Amino acid sequence: MGERGMKMQAERLKVIEPLPLPLHERLFDDGEQLAQALAKQVAADLRGALARHGEACIALSGGNTPKRFFDALSTQTLDWARVTVLPVDERWLPPEHPRSNERLLREHLCKNNAAVARLLPMYRPTPTPEMALMPVLTKIANEGLPLDVVVLGMGEDGHVASLFPDLGYDNPALREIGLQPRGRAPVMSVRTTAMPEPRMTLTLSAIFTAPAIYLHIEGESKRAVLEGAQRDPRSALPIRSVLSGAPVAPTLYWSP
Repeated sequence: MGERGMKMQAERLKVIEPLPLPLHERLFDDGEQLAQALAKQVAADLRGALARHGEACIALSGGNTPKRFFDALSTQTLDWARVTVLPVDERWLPPEHPRSNERLLREHLCKNNAAVARLLPMYRPTPTPEMALMPVLTKIANEGLPLDVVVLGMGEDGHVASLFPDLGYDNPALREIGLQPRGRAPVMSVRTTAMPEPRMTLTLSAIFTAPAIYLHIEGESKRAVLEGAQRDPRSALPIRSVLSGAPVAPTLYWSP
């Protein structure tokens, strides 16, 4: 083939860029607008679940980002007495500790109209999460699943729940348990080099029982991490596993 022929063939060959994973987006100017909109949407989902099967279950992430959302959700009108709330994950710290997700939920969600909701905590007064794993796993499997709504956050490193990028670095089976879309373990204990405390977390197989999955993310840097994982099929970040494995496309609620 001559030079001209090779040039023509090269022009016909196009590099096909992989399509980004599906993700619905709702974008807001600030965190307060986001919190109010997400609270209204989640409340509507819970009302729908209550109408369908008489009870509802929601799993919520911790950290500083969701406080305004929890405050707003606590004022929504619905039959909270038939709603079960559980943390997506928990640091292995007593509930009075400032970093406890159970404390966060009690102080910012379980008040106002939501004061009568049932809280299903993960923490038990044992030295390690491993020692409490089976009782917690059994209780959540029997009384918390399937979920109706999940609201996930995301860290700067692309972690969701307590599923960190170094999950399984010393035991690949743990990564399989945590990130497998249809695994049989709904809960696992976790230790990560990124954080000081051991943890307990829902696995993706438990999170994916919810027909409504939301990502609550604020800030430009986190948005960049999310978009990178969304577009890069080689990404090993846990958020990529959420986007690729979820049975329904998650909905992003984002503000700067």
